[in-house]
Amino acid sequence: MGKPAGLGDDAKGYYDPDLNQVISEVPIITPGGVVQVVSSTLTSTASGSGTSESDSGLTATITPKSANSKIYINGYITVGTSSFFAYCYLCRADTTIFKGDTAGSRPTVTVANTQHMGSNDQYNFEAVPFNYLDSPNTTSATTYKIKMRHYTTGTWYVNRTQRDRDTSGYEPRGTSVMTLMEIGGE
Repeated sequence: MGKPAGLGDDAKGYYDPDLNQVISEVPIITPGGVVQVVSSTLTSTASGSGTSESDSGLTATITPKSANSKIYINGYITVGTSSFFAYCYLCRADTTIFKGDTAGSRPTVTVANTQHMGSNDQYNFEAVPFNYLDSPNTTSATTYKIKMRHYTTGTWYVNRTQRDRDTSGYEPRGTSVMTLMEIGGE
């Protein structure tokens, strides 16, 4: 008995006699459909200072099934600061892929925390959301991350306040999340 029609020597599938058809083991990618989801949660803390971009610790990696797919990046990063702004950059590997338009000498960022003023900065943190639809055009493992910097010489924090005192009623520790969804392309 030979192989059923439609199942060649290089086939990735099997013949189902009950259905009388070849069942493919090759992933079927529907344009606009979710192909896979990867999520990364950061519960530890991180910090950095000054105006040089540094890794925040929030990162996620996905291996697209098709080079035509898009990757929808969605999440939030919980940011504390010693004063004023902490700037966040959405990166593929180490390259910023989404930021505002250039306008004079203004900084261009993906997102920033709300500006706090006064002596209460050291007790605050907030979840700063981000999302973007990327076209990496690859089937290789692709890493996305959030990089950060302070607007001056101050310090930024992830998942903690600046003061970070060990008290039971306030100055909590937080979480940050990045979720990657592969969306089938045309």
